[in-house]
Amino acid sequence: MSTAAEISVSAANAGELNQPKPRWMPLEGNPEVLNKYLKNLGVKNDDYEFVEVIGFDEELLAFVPQPVCAVLLVFPITEEHEKHRRHEFEEAAQTPPDYSQAIYFLRQSVGNACGSIAVVHSIANNLEKFQLDSHKALAHFLETTKLMTPEQRAEHLKHALDMATANDEIAEEGDSRIIDRDEHVNLHFVCFVNVNNELYELDGRHPHPIKHSVKIHPGQPLDLLR
Repeated sequence: MSTAAEISVSAANAGELNQPKPRWMPLEGNPEVLNKYLKNLGVKNDDYEFVEVIGFDEELLAFVPQPVCAVLLVFPITEEHEKHRRHEFEEAAQTPPDYSQAIYFLRQSVGNACGSIAVVHSIANNLEKFQLDSHKALAHFLETTKLMTPEQRAEHLKHALDMATANDEIAEEGDSRIIDRDEHVNLHFVCFVNVNNELYELDGRHPHPIKHSVKIHPGQPLDLLR
């Protein structure tokens, strides 16, 4: 998110917490849809928006509006990716997680909700930049879950009907065909954010935030994209 940055184009896949789990309609990963989703969730200010990143060369990054507060990455789930993820899980089980307690992290317990969860991560970890309508879904969800564990937040999301409604209303928009909530989708969203000048990857299918060895330098918001 730059003034939001988003790398894009498609939908989402399921997470794996408790069974059985509800399923939402998958979001289309294009900036127009995601910006409408921000309004649906209750984001009031207009100075941050999702845009598409068309490349990582310096001349292309120059077109990304400043500052960048989060990056959403959409990618296909392949067997190679799943193998890598299983390896990460094995490492995570043996190593204490290394991440700032200032991070708001939400596990994925709802099928097809990874797009929504990535958007929540992008806002929740930049709350000082956003004005939220206290009567809308996101402000209520964040206030209710702020002291919960990632797993408790995931369980709460399963029963948050206002969040589900905000998602499904927007999922019916976009350039591609509407995908049914029960249809298999193999695309996944993750979010990258800067917390205390450290780069974190927030993936609801992972047990905890992933800290990368990239330092975000003050005054260099594009470090999130490099």
